[in-house]
Amino acid sequence: MVNKKYSTFESFEFYGEFFADPNNQKVKFPGKVNYSTQNGLQLNYNISCPDVSDRCERIFGILDSGQKCTLVTSFDFSTGTHRLGSIHIRNGIHGFYYFLIGDYVFEEDEFEYCHFTFNGMQEFFHPQGRMSNLKFSPQPIQEIRGDDWRINVEHNAKFQYAGLNAANFLHSDNEEVLKELNDLFAEFHIKHPKEYLNIRNELKFHFNYKKEHQQTPSDFISDTIKISSLFSILLNKPVFPDELVLYKNNGKSIHVVNSLCLQSRTVELSKSEISHLLLPINFNKIDLPTALTKWFEVYEYFKVIAVSHQHETNFRTLHTAYSDIILYGTNLEAINSELGGDSSVKYTKPIEYYGSEQLISILDEIFSPYPNKHGLGGNISNLRNELAHVGRPKPMMGKLSIEDYMDIGQVFKLVVVSHLFQKLEIPMSLIHEYQERYLPYRDENS
Repeated sequence: MVNKKYSTFESFEFYGEFFADPNNQKVKFPGKVNYSTQNGLQLNYNISCPDVSDRCERIFGILDSGQKCTLVTSFDFSTGTHRLGSIHIRNGIHGFYYFLIGDYVFEEDEFEYCHFTFNGMQEFFHPQGRMSNLKFSPQPIQEIRGDDWRINVEHNAKFQYAGLNAANFLHSDNEEVLKELNDLFAEFHIKHPKEYLNIRNELKFHFNYKKEHQQTPSDFISDTIKISSLFSILLNKPVFPDELVLYKNNGKSIHVVNSLCLQSRTVELSKSEISHLLLPINFNKIDLPTALTKWFEVYEYFKVIAVSHQHETNFRTLHTAYSDIILYGTNLEAINSELGGDSSVKYTKPIEYYGSEQLISILDEIFSPYPNKHGLGGNISNLRNELAHVGRPKPMMGKLSIEDYMDIGQVFKLVVVSHLFQKLEIPMSLIHEYQERYLPYRDENS
């Protein structure tokens, strides 16, 4: 990957001169591009030139860093502030979709492939505290192919020239050992005088993603969000593409920053630390080629569950707790139909089919104080109908606490995720491990 990186999870700003036509840069205006994860991309503009059009689909610019850039959205500068005097000034702040750093990029321009990471990627692939145990590979460590796409998992390393002093990077309290190391390196340089030794000081993973045909930046952004959304579910946290770089077949590259506009709680969760060794699903446990290939096949059917993970806040109001039960309860009905169950088991069949003993026991604990002749399924059906229909008597709703609602929604969500995981050919043992890692904790004394 190129050296300079623009992370989705950092803030930055650029001053620059901007224009609608790169071939007519005399018609321009000054501005500043601001980016943050919460506010997204914003252009702070001040237009005094009357020849600058109010509307355009992309803006080009030269940044104070000396780089060319392209800003993409439907710009409308007539909606900002107008100051009328001897000079008509248009100024304001205009949001935009994505920011291309490194060149002027037109609507028809296409790219060969992209490199990108995602937040949490490094720990998913290997425990970061043990990176010295991992050997650098200049070749892809894994290649995944679909019908019209290819993803390589690759290493990206940084090295420091060691020269004749490589032994200085090693230490031992035993002077004889140090002398032997120095003698070994000296002997190496005598035998190989034209070879250079480098010390690795960083090793990271990234994806190299390519489609059968070249794609526009918008296509690459959409596809990388789709790919990262799978890892959002696997890691059970908000995950988005990071450090996205597009490449042409001549080697030229541009950086891409996508405007996310996330809630502060989502940003905090996305930056939260994870542990490779504590993850129920990580690179060493999963068949990643199969999971990614299947994910592309079923993504449209599970887009809602993907978005809910990517924009999770871990905060629930009574309203959102109700919504979770209705949404995931409806998903359970669809899963039951797929499993061949009839309407009498539309909730319980998916729960019993996918649920671990611990998962099922949580629902039993919540509903056991309220006997129903149709059992657990009858209670869930009554609750779902009371939540969904205005004017219906609501005896069950009045008995449950907000903690109960939150726990029911979380359990339903885990069953839906388990159904997805089976389609990705993840073993049931891992599915149950995932459930038990993320099941709600219930105090026995509550």
